Amino acid sequence: MKLKAEIITIFTLLISSMLFANTLSLEDSGDGTWNVNYSSDGDIGGFQFNVDGATINSASGGAAGDSGFMVSASATTALGFSLAGTTIPSGEGVMVVLDLSGTPSGLSGIVISDPTGSDMGFTYDDGGDTTGGGDDGWDGDACSMPDHSIHVTAGGSVLYNSSSEIAGFQFNVDGGSVVSASGGDAGALGFMISSGGATVLGFSLSGQSFSGCGTMVELEMDGDATGLSNIIISDVSGQALPFEYFDGSGDDDVYGCTDMDACNYDMDATMDDGSCDYPEENFDCDGNCTVDVDCAGVCGGSSAEDECGVCDGNGIPDGDCDCDGNVEDCAGVCGGDSVEDECGVCDGDGGTMCEDGSYECDPSDCETGGDWDGDACSMPDHSI
Repeated sequence: MKLKAEIITIFTLLISSMLFANTLSLEDSGDGTWNVNYSSDGDIGGFQFNVDGATINSASGGAAGDSGFMVSASATTALGFSLAGTTIPSGEGVMVVLDLSGTPSGLSGIVISDPTGSDMGFTYDDGGDTTGGGDDGWDGDACSMPDHSIHVTAGGSVLYNSSSEIAGFQFNVDGGSVVSASGGDAGALGFMISSGGATVLGFSLSGQSFSGCGTMVELEMDGDATGLSNIIISDVSGQALPFEYFDGSGDDDVYGCTDMDACNYDMDATMDDGSCDYPEENFDCDGNCTVDVDCAGVCGGSSAEDECGVCDGNGIPDGDCDCDGNVEDCAGVCGGDSVEDECGVCDGDGGTMCEDGSYECDPSDCETGGDWDGDACSMPDHSI
């Protein structure tokens, strides 16, 4: 019986996972309130999401209220959790009811956690109906936009998706006039945000930056925003990031290399296709050596000339005095012809001739019979 019960439990869990996808959707109640519907394969311990294109007046009720959740809301974000550890049961239903000003275009920045605090991987489901989500399959979630893309909803929520840190932004809003700009992730980090006419500008005086996906800034519009143009998004070093406007169609993705450091960087590409090509070490993309070339002609090599000018040579051999194989003579001249005589004198005359015709290095060593001075001129006439 125990094994049978376990099999039934496993089968039930499998069926639940197939029936319930982890999604949120919006449903218009027709009285200014919107139901946030959920479909979940597990119990929900907490939630947070942004409402795009409309302003939240209040959030309450639904399964969150029934479970005693603490539910709070700002103008764009709804948050709910339990202080008592209760959960919203798995399955389908109304998670929470929103009182909104305006018509929402979708939900973004969705974070739904299980009782242990782990993200359950929820997405927004536009249902293809009146929820106001993305066109042609986009779910309206900033996190499902292409990397380095930006989008504005009709209500003025500027959504972004960026793997790079954003330190500043500037863009023009098409289709209406900007009354004011504030809030979003930029506002939460204390960015200086200003607007004038159609232009919005934001930067941080304290060096703050943000990345990931969500709402960059909220715009109060006179008229509906239809798009953004003249987009300049900069990183922490002030360099422009390759941002493109995402219109939500999902059909305009341009595949190519999106890495600006690659040789085949495509500034029009919105989706990286893994084709990025990089130069060899010490070379630029045109094949030019960017470092020193060694004596062997190797770019960045370590070969060097010795004192004889020979690349990777061994230098002057021991005992030689120059690169031509010469040695020093007895006078210390490299390659000189001075030599020592038999008396060991450099460039000497070979010693002194004695009276008997012999030679001695020291004249005192000569054997003589008198006071002859050893000079031939003082010898007797006709003598030898």
